[in-house]
Amino acid sequence: MPYRSDLTFRTLGARNLRKQAKQLVAQIREVQVGNDIESIHQARVASRRLRVALKVFGECWKPKLVKRWKEQVRRLTQELGEARDRDVQIEFLTESLALVSEKRLVPGIARLLNQIERQREWLQPRIRKAVDRLEKSGVLRSIRTTCRGVLSKQNISPAIYGEDARRHTARQIQKRLKALLHCETSLADDEQHQRHHAMRIAAKRLRYSMELAKPIFGGPVAATIEATKKVQSLLGEIHDCDVWREHLDEFDSQEANRVRVHAGESRHYERLRPGIDHLRTERQACRSARFAELVRYWGELREQGLWDRLNAIVEWGDGSTPTEAVVNQR
Repeated sequence: MPYRSDLTFRTLGARNLRKQAKQLVAQIREVQVGNDIESIHQARVASRRLRVALKVFGECWKPKLVKRWKEQVRRLTQELGEARDRDVQIEFLTESLALVSEKRLVPGIARLLNQIERQREWLQPRIRKAVDRLEKSGVLRSIRTTCRGVLSKQNISPAIYGEDARRHTARQIQKRLKALLHCETSLADDEQHQRHHAMRIAAKRLRYSMELAKPIFGGPVAATIEATKKVQSLLGEIHDCDVWREHLDEFDSQEANRVRVHAGESRHYERLRPGIDHLRTERQACRSARFAELVRYWGELREQGLWDRLNAIVEWGDGSTPTEAVVNQR
């Protein structure tokens, strides 16, 4: 464990883990007291950030302990993710119903909305169970207690971190940047859905890693964080459209099977089709627009040399400041 002896890196890890754990505690309390979709979203984001922090700083503590932390938080993220997806779909369909002007579109959209609302209702007990399981595991308390123990023994300024801390966080950022750039060729083909999804995950992990490393690299990474956030957002919207396509195809298949079993329902199925076709067309148009926007924006970032500057910032090691390193490599 080469970095466990580096006090500055361990201190940075303790500060980040404690912060993310505290945020997750606050959010799951909101989830427990209500059914607000925003609290579920924020709890999911907090759990993801905590998982990234555990990956970046996991070497600071015993592997068995970190593995237990990761497993419990991952289980919560998965449960919240499914519920969050349904919440977003319900919100979209509710807005769609309010906006449609043709009555023939209403039955299909309303039927799909009703189905997803039932699925979401079924998920709620699982969310409460997942939250209770995490609390009973004592993982969040264990993380905060462990981090508090580290910080109480150190007197290191947040602005001062050792070379090992800088090198390790730089390696994490470079690893995630490489994963993002590996997906770049998928932007030449709007049908590479799986690679676009992988690019979204890579962008999210890069962004979170840079945010964790801000105390070391400071302001020079701020612009890259914002740009990565926009890339992630566009890819997120694209992925949502892809999920909708799969869901609408599944809904079509289910209704077709229902007709085969109950031949008398064929007329009912035909009443649903216009609304479903409308959603399919709208989601495809949205995807095309967001993909075109992403390709344009990515091209702008390339022209600006944003990713090269990020590499320069994290690679400095000759005694210069990060800003000086960027200037020297232009």
